[in-house]
Amino acid sequence: MGIDRLKETIEEQHRVYEALKEGDHSRVCYQAFRDGKWGTMDANAVNRRRLSYYLLYWKTGDEDTIVFLFEEELKDRETNSFQGIGSTLRVLTQLMRRYNGENQYGWLLERAKNANFDCACGYDPEEEVDDDFESNTLLDCIYLCQELEYREVMGKLVDEWKESITKWSAYDRSTLIRFHSYLGREPENEALYQEQLAETISADSKGAREVVAGYADLIQYYVRQDNYEKAYHYCKTVTEMAELEQVKRIRLFGSILEACFEITAHMARTAGDLWVWARAGMQEMLPTARYGNLYQKGIAAAKAMNDPCVPEWEQEYADWLERIKCVRR
Repeated sequence: MGIDRLKETIEEQHRVYEALKEGDHSRVCYQAFRDGKWGTMDANAVNRRRLSYYLLYWKTGDEDTIVFLFEEELKDRETNSFQGIGSTLRVLTQLMRRYNGENQYGWLLERAKNANFDCACGYDPEEEVDDDFESNTLLDCIYLCQELEYREVMGKLVDEWKESITKWSAYDRSTLIRFHSYLGREPENEALYQEQLAETISADSKGAREVVAGYADLIQYYVRQDNYEKAYHYCKTVTEMAELEQVKRIRLFGSILEACFEITAHMARTAGDLWVWARAGMQEMLPTARYGNLYQKGIAAAKAMNDPCVPEWEQEYADWLERIKCVRR
């Protein structure tokens, strides 16, 4: 059973704990690095999270170890480009409360509260975390695997969960799609997106937004898979829908335009009709509704089509970037 395998995998953290007790901090101490895309990160963040959950579920550990881990986690919370609270801090907070009878660690809890904006808004030093591993459901264990980045075990649990579903709902399919994406099983999502779309179209209470959203999800899937022929087919279907007029003023419309632009950029010789529609759609959009990715993809498509709108859109994009810089200052 996958749950038993997860339990065994977490229990393997005992070796990390023993090494830490002997003075080897290398696997769990704060180790900052600069990611070109995500900014300041901690190379040992996941290792520290795994050890923290081991200490929580096996009800082991000692005061010095837990306080050390807490302080190392604070270094990450205070410097991480994404800020956040995170499950590691919540788990370690509960563990440290064992030794905070006279509030001797109140200063650390206060430091955690002020670690970043997210902590200031949502960190609660009294929050309870369930320390009983056996209380986790199959779905809980899948999410726990994702939290601890145990992909192999998660894959087995996801397969078990799929077999346990007797009647699939839209929520179940959306959940499975997210699991597959995380596990690198994107090809398995094609049928799920198609089923979601078919169910949405056939639903008695369907609305224009829901139907277009179903098409948008499937189109974006094919674009991610570089299957531009299929993406083109479904985009053509969407552009011919009268209902699309009802969603042209909301954010969802932008995702359809993005897909049309990407398809055009890769199929310039055969997607001319899609380009004509998407170009007009961009022009119809309120300037305040346009955004960076849409400009970038639109400009790439315009260049592929040798359209004279390129300088105009490039200038609009430059103006948009300036406005964003002013807002962030």
